[in-house]
Amino acid sequence: MEQTFNGFWNRILRVNLSTGQVNVEAPGEKVYRRYLGGRNLALYYLIRELAPGTDPLAPENKLVLMTSVVTGAPISGQARHTCAALSPLTGGLADSQCGGWWGPELKFAGYDGIIIEGRSPQPVFLYIQDETVELRPAAHLWGKVTGEVEDILRLEHGPKIRILQCGPAGENLVRYANVTADLRNFHGRGGLGAVFGSKNLRAIAVKGSYRKLKIADPEGLNKLAKWFSKGTKIGPSLTLHHELGTAKGIVPVSVQGILPTYNFQDGSFAGAEGIGGETMKRVLDGKTETCFACAESCKRSVEGEKGAFKVTREYGGPEYESIGLLGSNLGVDDIYAVGACNELCNKLGLDTISTGASLSWATECFERGLLTLADTGGICFHWNTPEKNLQLIEQIAARTGFGNLLAEGSLRAARTIGRGTEKYAMQVKGQELPNHEPRGKWGVGLGYAVSPTGADHLQAAHDPWFTRPGSFNTEYDWVDLEDLSPAGLIDPVPAEDLSGAKVRLFVYLQYIWGFHDVLDWCIFTAVPEFRALSLNMLVEVLQSVTGWRTSLFDLMKAGERGVTMARAFNVMMGFDASDDTLPERFFEPMRAGSLKGHAINREDFEQAKHLYYGMMGWDAQGRPTQAKLEELGVGWVWDFMKEKATI
Repeated sequence: MEQTFNGFWNRILRVNLSTGQVNVEAPGEKVYRRYLGGRNLALYYLIRELAPGTDPLAPENKLVLMTSVVTGAPISGQARHTCAALSPLTGGLADSQCGGWWGPELKFAGYDGIIIEGRSPQPVFLYIQDETVELRPAAHLWGKVTGEVEDILRLEHGPKIRILQCGPAGENLVRYANVTADLRNFHGRGGLGAVFGSKNLRAIAVKGSYRKLKIADPEGLNKLAKWFSKGTKIGPSLTLHHELGTAKGIVPVSVQGILPTYNFQDGSFAGAEGIGGETMKRVLDGKTETCFACAESCKRSVEGEKGAFKVTREYGGPEYESIGLLGSNLGVDDIYAVGACNELCNKLGLDTISTGASLSWATECFERGLLTLADTGGICFHWNTPEKNLQLIEQIAARTGFGNLLAEGSLRAARTIGRGTEKYAMQVKGQELPNHEPRGKWGVGLGYAVSPTGADHLQAAHDPWFTRPGSFNTEYDWVDLEDLSPAGLIDPVPAEDLSGAKVRLFVYLQYIWGFHDVLDWCIFTAVPEFRALSLNMLVEVLQSVTGWRTSLFDLMKAGERGVTMARAFNVMMGFDASDDTLPERFFEPMRAGSLKGHAINREDFEQAKHLYYGMMGWDAQGRPTQAKLEELGVGWVWDFMKEKATI
C-alpha cells in the first residue's frame, strides 16, 4: 500500500461490534492539519457522535484510539497513542496517552486510528494485520489475567504481534479498570478498561508490514534524533532518568514535603528510602526497558521475592505514581510489597492510582471509626498492611466482598456509606488524586480542579521548576524557566502562589503539555520535563515529518484547541464551574512533614479559577464562548454545545 501523505495514512478504521461491520474512513488532509492527532482528533469524533446522558457502559459509548502525524517516525518520544471515551468513573471525558509499541504498530499496519462502537454479543478481540481486519472469538481469553492473554495471542499469531487489552477488572466493569499495551504500558485513568469490558472487547492485536513511514525531511529528523541520543549519555537529568526512571523522585519529593502520605494527611514519609528508586534498583535488580525508537530507555523491569511478595519481570515494574499510591499513601515502606501490589494490579487490569487511593480512603475511614467490620466484610484496615492490600486488590477486580464497593471508586463508595466519609475521598470529579501534594504546588492544585478528566497531574508542568530565573549555561541539564522563554514566559513565580502571573504560567504550560497530548509526544523527551528537545525543536520535528509550514504559535494553539474542546465535551455532559474544586483537606494545614502547616488559600484558589476561565476565553461557568471556539478554528463545536447543552 502506497502512503500518500508524509507522516500519516489518512485512514481511520471504524468497527461496529454490534454488527461486525468494518469500514475505513478518510478524514482528509485538512482534518489532520488542524487536529494533528491524539486528543484533538479523538475529540473531533466524540463531540460529534456522543449524546448527553449516554451511559459510559452502554453500547452507545464510543472508544476512540488515535495516533498522531508523527507517531512511528524514527526519533525518541513519538511512541505514544491516545485512547478516549466517556468515562465510567467521572461521567466526563476519559483521555489517556500510552507509550510502548502498540501505537507505532497500528501506524505500520496502515491506520492512524480506530473508532469502536456498539457491543459484541459475545467476547471478541480485534485482529489487525494490514488490510486484514477481523473480529475473532475471545471466549478462550475471557477471565484470564493479562499475561496469560498476551501468551495465548502471541502463540496464535506470532511473537511480534502488539497487544492492547483490558484485564479481568475491565471484564467486571470496575470503574477504574485500565488498558495495558504489552503488559508494561497503560491507559491508566478514567476506566477505559471497563469500556473495553462493556463492549465484550478483550483485546486489539496488531501486526503491520509498512514499517518505513514516508517522511518529508529524513535528514533533518535524523539530526534531531542524534542530538537527543547524545543527551541521554551526557545530560545529568536524562542519564538519571535512564538509570532510575520516575521512581527517582520518591525520596527527593518526600524531603520537600510533597509526597502524599497516609491519604494525603502528611507530606513526608519516614519510610521513603525503603521504596525509592535507588532501593528498587538495588533490591529488585532494576533494569531498563524502552519504547519504540526511544534512546531514553526509562521504563523499569524488576524481580524479587520476599515472603508473600513476589515480583517478576513479566509486568515491568512500578512507576513513581504507583509507588506513592501503593506505598507512602498507604504507609507501606517495603519495595517488595509495593512491587507485588503493582504487579497484581497489572495482571488484573487495575489503575494503580485509583486502587491505592481508594484503599487509602477506606483505611483512614476505618481508623476514624467511620467504617466498621460490618461494612468491610470483617476486614480490618490499618496503615502498612500490604498483605491486606493484596487481598483487597483481588476483591476489587473480581467485584467480590467489600471490593465490590471499592470498585466503584472512592467518591461513589463514600456516598454509599455516608457518615461523613466523603470528606476523606481524595478525588476531583470522581477521579482519585495522583501522587502529588498540591499544598506545596498550588498550580498543580489548580490543574487538578480544572482538568476535564478529573484529578490529573499531567495538565501542566509542575510549579517548582519555575521558581527561579533560568540559564542556558549547559546544553543538556535540568529544565528551567529559560526553556519556556520562546513562549514568552520569563518571570519566576513561587510554587505556593495563585496570582495572575501563576495563572498565566499555568495556562501556557497547559497549552504546551496539551500539544504533547495532540502529538502523542512523551513528556520525558522534551521541554518542559527535561532540557531535552526544546519547544522549537518540537516544531522542527513536526516540520521534518510532515513538510508542513508550522510554528510554535501553531502548536500552542493546537494545545489550547485540545483543552477547550475537552471542556466543551464536558459541558455537553453536564459539567460546570461547581465541579472544578478540590477536597476540603487541601484548604486545611498539612498535618506533618517538611511543609507542616501549609495549605492552599481558598480565596486565592477561587479567584485564580475564575481568572483562568477568563484567560481561556470561557464564561463565568467555565463554558467556552462562541468567540473562542471560532478563534480556535472549531466553531462547529459551538453548534454541538448549543444542541446538546443548556448554554
